[in-house]
Amino acid sequence: MIGGEAARRYAKALVEIAEKQGLLDETGEELAELAETLEHPELRKVLMNPRFSRQARTGIIDSILESAGASELMRKFARLVAEKDRIAELPAIAERYQSQADKMKGRVRAQVRTAFDLPESAREELRKKLSEVSGKDVLLEVEKDESLIGGVVCRMGGVVMDGSIRNQLKNLRENLSAN
Repeated sequence: MIGGEAARRYAKALVEIAEKQGLLDETGEELAELAETLEHPELRKVLMNPRFSRQARTGIIDSILESAGASELMRKFARLVAEKDRIAELPAIAERYQSQADKMKGRVRAQVRTAFDLPESAREELRKKLSEVSGKDVLLEVEKDESLIGGVVCRMGGVVMDGSIRNQLKNLRENLSAN
């Protein structure tokens, strides 16, 4: 499960506000960047340290967002999260936000692992095939995985489609040993 109940509520509220302002995707990108920035171990130590006042932690986040040129909506949201001592939940909030925004826009994300870099034409063809299968717009997140011998492993929603050479060899081995 992605995050807890608080993360779900914060994400839902931000999705609703961003959608009303026509900033659904932009806000999602800013939130993902902020969550990634806050994963930095040294920064995380400072922001989770109770010796720093809430005001100091809020100030740090505010200055990070200001230097990144973040929108007013994101700055207000981050201040609220910091004031409510929910900074640690920002990665979960970002994941929930992405999930809710995708659902609202009728799209799904597919995590694709390949043994080699996929050319753009192959990515587009794969995206189209997955869109046909899912009936939704598919956003590909492609990652090179050298542990694969060849082929593609795709995770979309709760479904894993394993077209890797390793899996095909495993299936062949099972079929041969069954006969």
